[in-house]
Amino acid sequence: MPGRPTRREYLLSLGVTGVAGLAGCNTTETETEPGTATGATPSRSETATEEPTGTPDSEPEPDPPTEQSISGWPMFGANPAHTRTAPEETGPTENVTTRWQFRADNVIRTSPAVVDNTVYVGSYDENVYAIDAADGDQQWRFDAGGVVRSSPAVVDGTVYAGSSDQHVYAVDTADGSQQWRFETDDSVVSSPTVLDGTVYVGSDDGYVYALDAADGSQQWRFETGGRVQASPAVVDDTVYVGSYDESVYALDTADGAEQWRFETGRFVYSSATVADGIVYVSTTNGTEGTLLALSTTDGTEQWRFLAKTNRGPTVAVADGTAYLGTTHNDIFALDAATAVEQWRYRPGDWLEAELTVVDGTVYAGCGDGTVRALDTADGSEQWVVDTGNLIRSPPAVVDGTVYVGNYDDTVYAISEE
Repeated sequence: MPGRPTRREYLLSLGVTGVAGLAGCNTTETETEPGTATGATPSRSETATEEPTGTPDSEPEPDPPTEQSISGWPMFGANPAHTRTAPEETGPTENVTTRWQFRADNVIRTSPAVVDNTVYVGSYDENVYAIDAADGDQQWRFDAGGVVRSSPAVVDGTVYAGSSDQHVYAVDTADGSQQWRFETDDSVVSSPTVLDGTVYVGSDDGYVYALDAADGSQQWRFETGGRVQASPAVVDDTVYVGSYDESVYALDTADGAEQWRFETGRFVYSSATVADGIVYVSTTNGTEGTLLALSTTDGTEQWRFLAKTNRGPTVAVADGTAYLGTTHNDIFALDAATAVEQWRYRPGDWLEAELTVVDGTVYAGCGDGTVRALDTADGSEQWVVDTGNLIRSPPAVVDGTVYVGNYDDTVYAISEE
């Protein structure tokens, strides 16, 4: 089992130590497997031998696959555009309590996926877990062969997640059995995005991959000049993704052809958010972060906003407002079209906030171990829950409950009393 990351190791991990291609040695194994605003090669198939550990509580018959279902909180950022908001969901606003806690064997850095009353998370203990959303009981766990920093995506009865063992895995939601795995040439930190039968994911080998969701076969891959740890955002037949090569790319979903490229001058670690014709992308030089707003049509810059952050501000977009979290002590609300500041939340604590917006409330998972709820109208604080350790992923909010993991190896379910 990998050792627990120290605070120093975590900070060091933030530093920085195209051509579309259709050929490669990758393989699939299947089983029959201070804020300021300014202006496809076919792949070789093998039989999988990996099995999930533990015993599932039940083995329901999955529904036959029809069209793709997107419900609950099925992937990083809630949807393929990574807006980090779900208009149909509700969350707790007062008199909150921790309903249950689930303990893994190491850090939980992934953002939970919540689908059909089940919570899915990955852990540094090399497992992907399925947890009952009602009571926190483990349903099954799957050995991914390496650290799982890739947030699971859950679509049509399958869980997709990457691992530091260089693979992308597809696992059955019913019992945790492996359906297929696809091998890249380096760690997969990027969180998969699944849309219309295709899995889009990046790898530390510098490529963005499009895989068939049914069998893991490679449809295409696109080469960038650096690690791709961001999760691809997919909107209107275009993939938007940043790279450590200091660029943001727009790629055609059909064949991976480059539509445009924007050179940021700083590396891109965080995933893009797409809303209302704008791609929001965070960049950083290690001490100062910039949020860029780019046109989805041609990548032209619409505005930029500077923030004191060593990782690039995180962003959620809802109802014409962009909400920003930084690695210091501010959360901002900006006009999404102009970057004019609407309000700023500064409690005096080190926040490093990862944000989600649901039903008029901003939910922030923070570096000081707290989960905070703020009113979207004015940033006023509604409640604070202290989990006791670093939170490094945006919460998922489904059916009145906030789900979030932390560096104390624990998933929390927070709801109203």
